[in-house]
Amino acid sequence: MSLDKQSRQYEVILEIGCAYTKVGFSLDTQPKKVIKLNFEKLPQKSRLSYELSVEEKFYQIFNVDMVCNLKGRSVALIYNYYNNEDMYNIIAYVLFYKFEVAKIAFLIGNVLPLYLTGHFSGFVIDLGYNCSTVSAVYDGYSLLHQTGYIGEGGRESAKRIQQLLPDYSWEQLEDIAIKYAKVLNPGDLDDKQKIKLRHKEISEFELAKCYTETYFGNYKEEESNIAFGFLKIVSQMKDRDIITKMAQNIVITGGARRIPNLLMRFKNELLSLLETEFSSIRNIKFYITNLIAQHSTWVGGALIVQIGGYDKFIVTNSKFRENGNLFCTRSDAYNFISIKP
Repeated sequence: MSLDKQSRQYEVILEIGCAYTKVGFSLDTQPKKVIKLNFEKLPQKSRLSYELSVEEKFYQIFNVDMVCNLKGRSVALIYNYYNNEDMYNIIAYVLFYKFEVAKIAFLIGNVLPLYLTGHFSGFVIDLGYNCSTVSAVYDGYSLLHQTGYIGEGGRESAKRIQQLLPDYSWEQLEDIAIKYAKVLNPGDLDDKQKIKLRHKEISEFELAKCYTETYFGNYKEEESNIAFGFLKIVSQMKDRDIITKMAQNIVITGGARRIPNLLMRFKNELLSLLETEFSSIRNIKFYITNLIAQHSTWVGGALIVQIGGYDKFIVTNSKFRENGNLFCTRSDAYNFISIKP
């Protein structure tokens, strides 16, 4: 194995999502650890307390779970554009000062799944836990001014299920969601089927409504509808040629992607809306790419690190200190990575 490959295999890929933290190495095809742990919101306490909390979580992940010493290593930190950037500055601070990493590469996770398709232009629809978003990528660069919220996410469907099962814990609700999630078709009627849980029976139809109304609500009443939200952002773009090219490669990612019937309902909603509300762009052909890779954001980050070409997104320990212990800024996000040769 070459010296270059030997050095690369030790680069750590760290994705901090809204519900899960995923970690592994750059030559892995999947994360080694997927941990139900998030750093999503800065707590209502001192920065020092939050730093100690982050340090404790990282110690558990790296020193205990993975038996991995970060000192002197490189870390690719996959960043969600919609999360609190102060949180990432604190995470970087802890990695540099407490774990003594050599450098951190800042990668915007919102668009990484696109690169698994082998294309450099497209739309990435992320059905996340907090919300659903779309990110536009053209010729390898993220058009973050054309990125935005398109609807609710998994947290909203969980809240709806909790109204059906108020006595169940959040963890129990998530287990039920994994087993019984489903999206209804327009016009589906209640067939009176029941789902037998340990202490209760619930209507299969009512449970499916929780997901259907989260992702495909009545947009005319300003309810969450990811198809409507997506086309609304697309229709605001001015360059028809750019839209046409990106529309050839729509990548849908996130945990909700696996919900039975969700992708078919999304396609049908798109077709219907293009004939009515968005007739001005109905001549554009939209194609949804069949991306089946699990953990596609993490895998996309590992791919970028293996290929290289991301040097301008690397922050060294000394540069971080010189910059006043600041790592992530909104302006950084506008210069994404092109992995085109």
